[in-house]
Amino acid sequence: MTSNYIRALALRHAALERQIETELKAPLPDTLKIMRLKKLRLACRESLRDAIRRKRRVRGQRVIPSAMPSHPARPAFPAQIPGEG
Repeated sequence: MTSNYIRALALRHAALERQIETELKAPLPDTLKIMRLKKLRLACRESLRDAIRRKRRVRGQRVIPSAMPSHPARPAFPAQIPGEG
């Protein structure tokens, strides 16, 4: 994957976002059009995410989000025993 491809996907995602916002501001928004645009935006976002993951994998920066903790690891035992020290 090239950076140009990723950039193009990001621009496409932003354009879809603007189209959705414009349609939502219309006096009578077309809900079917909005739904279609949102599905396209989601597909674009997923393609962008996949392209970034492939690029990281190629560069040796394999990242597995599910294996990463959402918060810093806490020690199982206190650093100091109460009453000592």
